Amino acid sequence: MMRLRVKHSLAAVAITVILAGCSSAAASQNVLGATAGDSTKAADQAKTFETYGAPNSWANYGQEFTDFCQAKFSFDCNRKDRSQGEDMSSAEEIAAFDSEKNNPKAVLADIGILFSSAAEQKGVLSGYVPAAATKLPSYLFGKNGGWEATFVGVPGFVVNVDYLTSKGIAVPQTWADLAKPDYKGLVGFGKPGSSGTATMAFVAMNLAAGGTLDDYTKGIAYAKTLLPNIQGVAEGNADQFEKGAVPIQIKYDFNLIALANQEKAKKINAQVVIPSDGSIYAPSAIIMNKYDSAHGDFGKMFMDWILTDQGQTDFAKFGARPIRYVLGDLTLPDSAKALWLPDSQYSAVKTIDTSKIDIAKIADIWQNQVGAGG
Repeated sequence: MMRLRVKHSLAAVAITVILAGCSSAAASQNVLGATAGDSTKAADQAKTFETYGAPNSWANYGQEFTDFCQAKFSFDCNRKDRSQGEDMSSAEEIAAFDSEKNNPKAVLADIGILFSSAAEQKGVLSGYVPAAATKLPSYLFGKNGGWEATFVGVPGFVVNVDYLTSKGIAVPQTWADLAKPDYKGLVGFGKPGSSGTATMAFVAMNLAAGGTLDDYTKGIAYAKTLLPNIQGVAEGNADQFEKGAVPIQIKYDFNLIALANQEKAKKINAQVVIPSDGSIYAPSAIIMNKYDSAHGDFGKMFMDWILTDQGQTDFAKFGARPIRYVLGDLTLPDSAKALWLPDSQYSAVKTIDTSKIDIAKIADIWQNQVGAGG
């Protein structure tokens, strides 16, 4: 089953941080002192490694592992059993790294970047810092190792147009539209503060409503009007979308594109909407489990690979925007962008400094001020 979890115009895409010289002295020392992965050991570890939250259908991770292992070891390591915990949230992945420390199961996991600090505080991350990661802005990699940004997603929603049309309901085009009574019980959404995707979507909603990264008052007011439309509704998957059980689903653009294309192949009219009242570029990250030393060499080599031109291009081919492309450090052929939505749909999308977002604060706001409960 397709994983659709709830774990800027292009000219304005570049995050306004100088790429060269942005790494800290501490990070540089860590790189110099780090031991790179041993390819012979990694080839053997490739036969048994596992991951959390990184199935084939999440931003093209299946192709990533296939291409990586073919290039490095001349065999395909993307075994069916390597992908575990496919529907785990970012918070659940970090908790699993910690609870399984005496019997680690996964060496790598995909998380929303807002959860990187939680992973650091939990003490579950490897100390490995890939050299390529130090070329990213300082808030896009762990200066003490163990995580790095990979690609960005843009919160939006996909609509089962056929279902809405049958009910005489218009297709929403903005976050403001989505809160109208017409959509009561029709909108699937994850839990901000636990899901990286849902958290970033709430940040986007707040900004679109006129809030800031320091003031969520307007976002709280908006979310309270949205509640009747999402309460009691599952986050949503392909089957629920197709049947009209959850005909509107809030997720990242690359997942929305994948779902829409899947449904269009079944002659279902699915439309992806990037809200015209604004959204944001939200980075994802990969983390490496320090406890899974049995697969440490593989983990290090894959952390290196994912920021290479090929590793970044694999994300693009799925519909996600690679982090190096967003930063202006990678040129992609048109063929790699074949699944992307038109640039015009991203005219109201903003770049934000994710280091200013406190995941615990968002969780508290959603729980206690929006009043959304569990």
